[in-house]
Amino acid sequence: MNLYDEFFLLVRRLNELEIRYAVVGGIALAFHGKARFTRDLDLLVRHEDFDPLAMALSRLGYEETAEPWVLPDTPLTLHRFLKVDGEDELMVDILVAADADHHRVIGNADLADSEVGPVPIATRIDLIRMKRSRNSAQDRVDISALEENDKTGENSTDRE
Repeated sequence: MNLYDEFFLLVRRLNELEIRYAVVGGIALAFHGKARFTRDLDLLVRHEDFDPLAMALSRLGYEETAEPWVLPDTPLTLHRFLKVDGEDELMVDILVAADADHHRVIGNADLADSEVGPVPIATRIDLIRMKRSRNSAQDRVDISALEENDKTGENSTDRE
């Protein structure tokens, strides 16, 4: 299973359904010029858009694999979906935003052009804020990479 193909298949479907979301996590870092290995797709979505998104994932062959849980020290609820194709598998983590700050992350997302239409990517500044609130070891590495972009002048269109 190809992460790239699956990502754009999902983006096409979300755009067709007019779901409000932002790409976060490793794929968002790649869009900001800081590619790193990732095994999953991470999307931030408004609470009211979760059910149509979950239905779209189901139709694309994904199954929710665990009970949702609230990420520590955040207002975000994580829903984990998995698609298995033979020996290949792909995880999609859906972070459901229940607060105004995370709704703004979705609203502020930069729209990257793609062959399937616009891809809303969380801004560098918003990614840093989200990663600081979680503050895992990987988040700290990602923050350093994103802040390095700021020092080199890359992605200077980010909004505060």
